[in-house]
Amino acid sequence: MAYNINKMKKIIYSLLVIITFSSCEKILDKDPTDQLSIEDLFKDVAGSKTALAGAYSNLLSTDHYQTKTMIFPELLSGNLKYSKESAVILSDVYNAIQNPTESSMSDTYTKLYSELNNVNNVIQYTPQASGSETDRIKIVAEAKSIRALIHFDLLRIFARPYNYQSENTLPGIALVMKPQLYSDASPQRSSIEECYQTIITDLTEAITAFDATEAPALTSTYKQHFFTKSSAQALLAKVYLYANKWDLAFSLSDALIKSGKYTLLSNANYVASWTGKIPSSESILELAIESAFSGNSLGTYYDVTNTSYRQFAATNDILNLYSTTDVRSRTSLFNLLAISGTNYYFTKKYATGGTSATPVKILRLSELYLIRAEAAAEKTTTDFVQANADLNAIRKRADASATTLNLTNKTDLINSILLERRKELAFEGNFLFDLARRKKDVERVDVTSTVKNFTYTDYRLVMPIPITTINVNTKMVQNEGY
Repeated sequence: MAYNINKMKKIIYSLLVIITFSSCEKILDKDPTDQLSIEDLFKDVAGSKTALAGAYSNLLSTDHYQTKTMIFPELLSGNLKYSKESAVILSDVYNAIQNPTESSMSDTYTKLYSELNNVNNVIQYTPQASGSETDRIKIVAEAKSIRALIHFDLLRIFARPYNYQSENTLPGIALVMKPQLYSDASPQRSSIEECYQTIITDLTEAITAFDATEAPALTSTYKQHFFTKSSAQALLAKVYLYANKWDLAFSLSDALIKSGKYTLLSNANYVASWTGKIPSSESILELAIESAFSGNSLGTYYDVTNTSYRQFAATNDILNLYSTTDVRSRTSLFNLLAISGTNYYFTKKYATGGTSATPVKILRLSELYLIRAEAAAEKTTTDFVQANADLNAIRKRADASATTLNLTNKTDLINSILLERRKELAFEGNFLFDLARRKKDVERVDVTSTVKNFTYTDYRLVMPIPITTINVNTKMVQNEGY
């Protein structure tokens, strides 16, 4: 059965509603007559596939990858500023005045836990569905990969980074590993260590379950739109990097790069790769946009033609890092727009919204090169040759005139890799978390916020747990400072 998200849009929405609340059926006298029950939905593989399609679609909410989780890390870390003064989003985060009652990220917290409940239904009920065993295995493997991704996003946003303190016993997030009943005990926050181990276990089990075909459970034109063995491995390599498991991060990223399944784009094709809806040769995982999509998207906020919603421009902090010959510089990868006599530069990575919106890229091969570079520098025996080679591969792909680095000081090498991560992965939702995991202070220059800089220990770099969650769950511990 071919997977057509346009035809399934209405039914997916209906199913997501019932999936979210289906675990509470004991409270209901009977199921709604116009919606499928949990038993009906998961009676066969076709129903499980529909629910899985809904789980992917859910990732593209404005509270998740379609807006907030991609923008807030760039805004708080100094890569983005506002091009307008009113009718803007995330201003409390930008100005570091977010609080448990009114935080812009509270809806993200709620939405991601709703996503977890949906995907947990897929994991729990699919094994009993009738149909192909091969399909059942793939569906569960993809669902576990999605669950790992959601937990990883929650952990980075609402908890301190790994190794903030050596024992990693500080509160992480509440891990949700099964559909939640109203009668279930309220979840508690697990330690940061436990959270990372759970994410790693989900991805490891998924990778083991996936076959080598790289064909997802949902039939589609592009495998990059879904989790496969390779994309789950890529995410695991990133998780290992965040957990300071350097040797494991190196081995996994090294194997993926050498597999030849993905290739770096040329300098000439780099800018064009961010237009259209066809995955590039270096795209590993991206979230597809429906052809009929017409709502607000990530690109809506960067679209120079959208006078109502356009609001996030690149700061001089990031623009000044690029040389004039870099393909990622202001003259190549940005749209220039003068507003009230001031020049603003808007990224072309997500340059259009509405029906022209492009897929949201989650993992790219260039990031794997930088993961391998950092891991090579940090692993048990530092591999300066490999780290420099990977660093130069990304630097010189972007700028053929860049000097070839041969750094032999470990600190200088790591700082250069982090700089290249900022330049290469700008506006992809990484920079704030890179600073946090490396215990680097946030230094913003081109901002209007009264609070410009933060030491890496500042409590405001971690978002608050919503007050509604604290009020209804006496076991939930609030983040420090709030």
